[in-house]
Amino acid sequence: MAMHISSGLEHSGPVQRMSGTYELPVGYVDALAAVFLCVCYADSSLLGIVSGERYVWFAVDIAALLTILARLSRFHDCLIANPWLTAWPMLAMVSALWSVTPAVSFYHGLQLLMTIVAGYVFQLYFGQSRLLKILFCALIAAQILSVSSEFVFHRSVTDAGNAWFGIYTHKNVLGSMMALSALCAACLFMDGWKRPITGASFVGSLTILYLSHSTTAQVATFVGLSPLIVFAIWRRGRLFTGFVIGLAISLGSVVLVYIVVHSDAISQQFLSDVGKDRTLSGRTLLWQFASDQFWREPWFGIGYKAYWESSSTPFAYLQFAIGQKLWFFHNNFYDVAVAFGAVGLIFFFLGLAACFKRACVTAFNGRSYADALPLSFFFYLAVSINLENALFQNHSFSQFLLAALIPVTVKHIRSRVSKSQDGNYLSST
Repeated sequence: MAMHISSGLEHSGPVQRMSGTYELPVGYVDALAAVFLCVCYADSSLLGIVSGERYVWFAVDIAALLTILARLSRFHDCLIANPWLTAWPMLAMVSALWSVTPAVSFYHGLQLLMTIVAGYVFQLYFGQSRLLKILFCALIAAQILSVSSEFVFHRSVTDAGNAWFGIYTHKNVLGSMMALSALCAACLFMDGWKRPITGASFVGSLTILYLSHSTTAQVATFVGLSPLIVFAIWRRGRLFTGFVIGLAISLGSVVLVYIVVHSDAISQQFLSDVGKDRTLSGRTLLWQFASDQFWREPWFGIGYKAYWESSSTPFAYLQFAIGQKLWFFHNNFYDVAVAFGAVGLIFFFLGLAACFKRACVTAFNGRSYADALPLSFFFYLAVSINLENALFQNHSFSQFLLAALIPVTVKHIRSRVSKSQDGNYLSST
């Protein structure tokens, strides 16, 4: 297969039309997109601004809405073409009908809808390859700013473990951003795009990831890189692939036997190495509270975000018991189960299955390693959703990227071979 990727963020036309009467230079739009992707999770208190991320997301939501209204012919692609993913915010808003905090459920559900729609718009407007390079540039800026903040603001002293926070609010946020940076850099490097820059970015990402002490992000990065390794082996030819598979099976059998015999010692040593105890830093206690709440309302739950906003739930006692002001259960499945019950879990699984299928089709029909990024991102999420609340979350960067990186339409997937990698899908009618 030929591996080709364009050499920059340029587009075939000199301008992009943002509305019926107003045009913006492509470079200006790309720069604005990169700024958003870099700072949407940033800690605005470093600049003396309280909750600055709200204003950033509000601006992007408005821009996405105006873009859709300017191109009503693409309304289907933005809302209906990936129905199970779009169904998540719809369920969140509908849950206001039985929620113990109906206003909160509807409002946050609306924000979730705009988060997903904004992701759709980014993909349809920029095209997958161009969006990948914009994301890569944004995450390079995040690396530089994070390193600078550690020396200027000495942010690591705020954490008992001396973990880096960078420009973000928590070590896990910095870790997740550097994990995504490593995935983007690896895809572009393997495609041969500006290798001195992408190679340096990959090394820088892993270095900052280590300094963040974010175990979840570190494991997720390793898992997310695995599809790229598989594709690299597969493209070497059948003989080499068969040899590697045979070797992997042989070694895997030996490792499996060793794990079965020494499972308890291995698990204890692993947790010790990554700085965790058997409660996974209190997560098992959180999950017990979530399980108890789920069985109280097992079918439809108590409404989106209602557990953390209602005085009728034991969330205050939970925060006291865990010793932290948490607003989620550090597990997407428990969060969905508590909010929407069994019905929500069905919608969640269907949405994940639809995205996984589209990511696989894109990877296997693609012409470059960049086409494998959606699948790598999905593997990364497979770890995150079990230990964090990456999805089904309003104004979540991972939720936004799921909508932006997973192909919006099946028609889009099938026509990728004949379309330009940097095509502007949103402008076509």
